[in-house]
Amino acid sequence: MALVLIWTGSTKRDFSWESGRKTWARSITPRMSNTPVPLRNRHLAALLAWMIPGLGHIYQKRTSKGILYAVCILTLYFLGFAFGQGKNVYWRWVNPLHFPDKFCLHYLGQFFVGLPALPALIQATLVHYGFPTILGGFMAEPSQNVINGLQGSGRLVDVGTIYTTVAGLLNVLAIYDALEGPAYADLEDEELEEKAAETADSSETTRERIKVEPTT
Repeated sequence: MALVLIWTGSTKRDFSWESGRKTWARSITPRMSNTPVPLRNRHLAALLAWMIPGLGHIYQKRTSKGILYAVCILTLYFLGFAFGQGKNVYWRWVNPLHFPDKFCLHYLGQFFVGLPALPALIQATLVHYGFPTILGGFMAEPSQNVINGLQGSGRLVDVGTIYTTVAGLLNVLAIYDALEGPAYADLEDEELEEKAAETADSSETTRERIKVEPTT
C-alpha cells in the first residue's frame, strides 16, 4: 500500500502564478496600439490617394505617412520617367488576346500613380476615337522609330519602365491603407493564455508533485 500525496500549492499561490503567467505572456506578445484612427470619408481618401500618392493620408490627418508615401512613390516614378526620356509611360487601346505584342502591360501598374500617369490614358483615348492629341503629344504613344531608338539606347530605359511600374504598384498599397486604415494586433486574454500555456508546459510539472511513500 502506498500513500500518494499531491501538492498543488495554496489558492493564493495559484492566483499569483496565473497573474504572473498572463503578465509574462503580454510581455512576450507584440502588441500594437488600438487607438482608432479617424479615416474620415475613407472612399474619398482612397480616391485622393490614387490621384496624388499620399494625398489621401494627408486628408485623413495622417500627415507623416502621407508625406512618406508621396516622397517615395513620386521620386521613384519621376526618376523612372526621366530614365525613359519621358517616352516610357504610354497606353494604347488594343485587345491583348489579338495583339499581345502591342499590349502595354507596364501601364497597368503605372496607371495607379494617378494624375502623373493619367495623360497617357487621355492621349490614347483621343487617338483611339480619331481625335488629335493634346498638350503637344505629351505622354502620347511614341512612334515605332522612337521606341526602337529607346530600346537601342541601353538598359536605362528598361530600368525606368520598371521604376514607374513599381511606383504604381506601391501606390496600390497606399490606396488600400487609406481605404481600410492601419492593421491592429489586439489579442484577447484567452489568446494570451493559450500562448503562455504552450510555452509554459515544461513548468507545469512544478505545480503538481507526486510523492510516493512506501508503508512498512
